[in-house]
Amino acid sequence: MAILQGILLLATFLVLVLYCMKGGNLLLGFLVTAVLWCVIGLVPIQTVVTAIFQDSVAAYGGTIAVIVFGAWFGRVLVDTGIAGYIIKKTVELAGDKPLVTTLLINIVCMLIFTSAFGVGSVMAIGMIILPILMSLGIDKRTAVGAYMLAVAGGMWLNVAYVSQFFAVFTGIKYDNHYVKFGLIATAFHLVILIAYILFNYGLANKKKLRAWSAAEQGASDTQLKGYVVFVPFIPIIMVAIFKWQPVPAFIMGIFLGLLLTRNLNSYKMAVTKAQKTLYDGVADSGLLIGMLYSVNIFQAAAKQIAPILQDLFGDFIPNSPIILLIAFAVFAPLALFRGPLMIWGSGIALASILQAMGTFDEKFLFIIFMILPVSIVASSCPTQSWTMWALNFVKVDTKEYIKSNLGWAWALSVACLVMGYFVYYL
Repeated sequence: MAILQGILLLATFLVLVLYCMKGGNLLLGFLVTAVLWCVIGLVPIQTVVTAIFQDSVAAYGGTIAVIVFGAWFGRVLVDTGIAGYIIKKTVELAGDKPLVTTLLINIVCMLIFTSAFGVGSVMAIGMIILPILMSLGIDKRTAVGAYMLAVAGGMWLNVAYVSQFFAVFTGIKYDNHYVKFGLIATAFHLVILIAYILFNYGLANKKKLRAWSAAEQGASDTQLKGYVVFVPFIPIIMVAIFKWQPVPAFIMGIFLGLLLTRNLNSYKMAVTKAQKTLYDGVADSGLLIGMLYSVNIFQAAAKQIAPILQDLFGDFIPNSPIILLIAFAVFAPLALFRGPLMIWGSGIALASILQAMGTFDEKFLFIIFMILPVSIVASSCPTQSWTMWALNFVKVDTKEYIKSNLGWAWALSVACLVMGYFVYYL
């Protein structure tokens, strides 16, 4: 009976992997697989309705709050013109130097996304950035590739993004230990971003436009003061240095963002802007929240059937962290298309099983499953929602995008996995 159950569980896992890699709806896929695993594993109905479908979701409330307030803050940065102002000033500072402008714009975007969160924010800022880069003579593929790398580079320190993983790895916190790893990973990412731009710059056409003219095409016309450039970094400063919790840190950023852009000058203006940015922020993150809820349900189901898989496949699972680390480095591209190494895809099954079996330390599993979604997926996978938008926006073929970015993303993955093992885990 146990062997039959194990085979059926493995079969449903493989079906889930194929379903995710073919672009299936993740929320539906995780929920259906969770139910199937409960049926196959003969999990008692009371455990299913209470521990799996209720308690797992209810316990996720704190993380959902961080995601919502992070997305709200991202919308404040965009809708008040702060992001556009920073980009415009960066372009003006670079002058009539396309390469310098491209480097500075993407580095600034990377810094903005250490706090900004949500697909809406990525799209809104991309509507400013991508036309500027292309007007400077940067080819479309390089413009999109650089911008995606810049967005991904901010995620290492983005409180709202990193907090998603804490629902799966409950013993991990955004503390000094993580900040140290995040800063080094960000530095690695910055090196890759700069190298990518320098390498691909020779492929760009040589037509040059004045940088400030390009900025006027998309950047905000709002007359803001120079001190607003500090607003995007308020949440991370409050969390990392002053040890605030994420939600009050985002509220501080939202308040100052509205105040310093004169959106609190009247009651009516304050209410209108606050409501609109909150509504848009929730809309940006709504589907993500639904998917993460389904991930929690699936993980709870995986814990219930883990003993069956442990008995059947325990002898085949490596006990050495080094071997697993090498496997993740060698097969890192399997995170593409929501594959088995992408935790926000079919990889949640592998992560849940390894975690439930207790073979590896939670810190180790966190670090290996956290790296690839940033280094591979956000940097080179066309199934990422905002990447699909960007490729369609500038009309770049998905195969060309993968060909352009994957090698750099793979090198980044290997570097961060090795670094993470020594800096964060040991």
